Amino acid sequence: MLSFFKGKPPECWVIKQIDDDLLHLCGRGLVTARERPKARLAKLRSGSYEGPVSFNNSGLVLNSRLFAALVPLEALRIDDQDRAQWRDRLWQVSWVPQRCWTYEGRLTTQASAAGGRIGLISVEDVASIRAKAAPQAAAPRHSQHYGLEALEGITTEKGAQQGQAGNRWSGPAAVGGRERRDRNDR
Repeated sequence: MLSFFKGKPPECWVIKQIDDDLLHLCGRGLVTARERPKARLAKLRSGSYEGPVSFNNSGLVLNSRLFAALVPLEALRIDDQDRAQWRDRLWQVSWVPQRCWTYEGRLTTQASAAGGRIGLISVEDVASIRAKAAPQAAAPRHSQHYGLEALEGITTEKGAQQGQAGNRWSGPAAVGGRERRDRNDR
């Protein structure tokens, strides 16, 4: 069948995580399932779409289960100060970088001055990992440290034999009953 009969896939805003007054927004995507565009748009509006989502700027195709919500373009408006109007509420927007799109844990925000504009960027929340790796969580270790000065005068029996022989490649330190010689000892 010809592709122009299929229609254009519906565009949507891809929301990674929804906090109390903050939306972690990945950007715009296309809903690319095999259904007709009108059926896909109806599922988007009802919040029941499940299937592939492709991103306009990267060419990635990800499963919708990775995201908290897929919102039709007309249902969410973003102003110049990174505030969004959605569900009759005003939300602060934090932009999610591509490396976090497939991350399945919690996201936190940090301030960023990209392009001369201050905004919020979403990053992975690693606080729980840090808490597990904190020094107070580890059992105290009792170790004794020795300086090398005390070991300088100690020699082993083998070391004494090699010292008497002079060159370590010759003398009584033979291997396999034969005397070992350096190639320059002819």
